[in-house]
Formats: sequence, C-alpha cells, structure tokens
Amino acid sequence: MYYSMEHKGIQYQIVQTANPTGYKWLVHLDANRIRIGQSYSMKSAIQDAQKKIDRDLREKKKAE
Repeated sequence: MYYSMEHKGIQYQIVQTANPTGYKWLVHLDANRIRIGQSYSMKSAIQDAQKKIDRDLREKKKAE
C-alpha cells in the first residue's frame, strides 16, 4: 500500500512494508532533500513524518 499526503504544504508518502513489517515514511522537504524513516504502525508513520516537517519548518524560520 502507498499513501501520498500533505502537511503544511509539504508532500510526504507512507509505504507499507512486508519485511520488516511496518511502514516507511518519505518526506520531500525540497528538490534536494528527502528524509526517510521507519515506523511500526501507519499512525506512528504519519506522526513521525509530520514531526519531521514541523522540525524542518522551525529550523528554516530560525535561519531567516
């Protein structure tokens, strides 16, 4: 299964994995940066991806 979502204008995907069982998340921060992580459930994969987006947006705001 593959799910494409958006959080605060940033695209991310959730992919169900068979081995190991769980979910992989991919966040497309910009054209050159993609972050990937692994979670045990779809709910935690969504939360982890959204936290990564929020963290990146906070860091960008501090840099301005």
